[in-house]
Amino acid sequence: MPAPSAEPVIDVVAAFERWVVREPGRPAVTGEGRTWTYGELGAAADRVAGHLRALGIGAESRVAVLAGRTPEMLAGLVGVLKAGAAYVPLDPAYPQDRIGYMLDDSGAAAVLAERRHAGTLAYGGPELVLEELVRGGPDGPETPPADAPPLIGDQLAYVIYTSGSTGRPKGVLVPRAAMSEFVAAAVALLGPVAEVTMVATCPTSFDFSVCDIFAPLHAGGHVMLAQDVFSLVEPDGWVTGDAVCAVPSALAQMVALGGPPPRVKAVLTGGEAMPRALLAELRARGVTRVFNIYGPTEATVSAAATLLDWDDELVSIGTPLPAVHAYVLDEDLRPVPDGTSGELFVGGAQVTRGYQGRPGLTAERFLPDPFSGEPGARMYRTGDSVRRRPESGLLDYFGRLDAQVKVRGFRVELGEIEEALTSCPGVVQAAVVLRDDLPGGPRLVAYTAPADASAPTGEQLRDHLRHSLPEHMVPGQFVTLDALPLTPIGKLDRKALPAPALRRSRAEVLPGR
Repeated sequence: MPAPSAEPVIDVVAAFERWVVREPGRPAVTGEGRTWTYGELGAAADRVAGHLRALGIGAESRVAVLAGRTPEMLAGLVGVLKAGAAYVPLDPAYPQDRIGYMLDDSGAAAVLAERRHAGTLAYGGPELVLEELVRGGPDGPETPPADAPPLIGDQLAYVIYTSGSTGRPKGVLVPRAAMSEFVAAAVALLGPVAEVTMVATCPTSFDFSVCDIFAPLHAGGHVMLAQDVFSLVEPDGWVTGDAVCAVPSALAQMVALGGPPPRVKAVLTGGEAMPRALLAELRARGVTRVFNIYGPTEATVSAAATLLDWDDELVSIGTPLPAVHAYVLDEDLRPVPDGTSGELFVGGAQVTRGYQGRPGLTAERFLPDPFSGEPGARMYRTGDSVRRRPESGLLDYFGRLDAQVKVRGFRVELGEIEEALTSCPGVVQAAVVLRDDLPGGPRLVAYTAPADASAPTGEQLRDHLRHSLPEHMVPGQFVTLDALPLTPIGKLDRKALPAPALRRSRAEVLPGR
């Protein structure tokens, strides 16, 4: 397995600053129809950092950023990092109680908010208006004070919140070194793609945004901030670029609407399994390269990645990034042979600190790494089922282990059924759930979204599945939807899948099931 990098990678802010000095007139970011150069973005970030330092905010301080898809938002993120602090992204679309919880839980020392969102929070600390900070002038220092402390790799870079099993989001603590390792690996993977115009569709509350924002800034690219992936197919939309970054569910809906536009030749995706039918659709529409990245937030965005092979029968999640160890282990934490599925554990320099204020959960998920040989090394337990291919070392993803269900006494991984469904011609998206709210008792229900109007019937899908799955894994009911429901960040929303009885005209119940 690859060893961590021997040499420390360049810090994300230092990489950005190289372009500020080298080519200040180069386009850096476009948002809401406004474009800022590297020089302008650098100056705006300096002003933000100067104000924060003047307030005594620096290393280990947390600064919340409440903003939309604007250049000011990006200046806020970079400015927080330049001050040596850590940013806490807040999505304006989130409910107020969720935002309030994240502010309290993170211990934010200040809030940077766009004017349209300023004053909307129940927050007692300093609340700074981003437009005023980046404008400059006599209200505050233009650049960080000369005595600003040096940036250290183990300092906190950002705190990002993910859904929690208790119903409350949990904050993941990501150090600068881990962030910098990932961004450098993403730039190496993307190559020239990182230097072009990247359409960034992921909200900053989703850690995939670290890739679609900071990888281009590292490589001198141009970040095009889009409201979402559908902006690419709006007739009067201004959003255009050479590459697009989005999760597969959002890409599938974009394809259904006729996208992507001809200029887009590269796609960067992750966060969910990539259906093979969707890959074929992208190729048919002129996309020449699709990069697939996989990884939990706790391993800093991505632990593995690859440039997908059009002819590969399985859509792989790739090989471990340079600073990552990937272990496929059994229930006793012993390595399984290549070609055998097991649980993926991630070690190396991209493993994060753990969870904000949750030492018990941190100890449960972040375990001592017995394979590293480095004192104090830890590995993160992903809960994902994978298999390493014997010859290539590529990892195949089969879904969440906690998504296992029992059908007729058999343990079934729903991801395996979904993988088989998306290999069926004409199926772009698929989801399988075990529903216990139907007459006759619990039943596996498959939901599919077709590539076009010629959707396969339930009988055709069942015949297809029977070629690769045992009978107890073949769903008893199939529902065709125009598109699968998505969460606000573009992932599949399983809770929103409709009961088949509510859409009986589109559902097919197979006999004897």
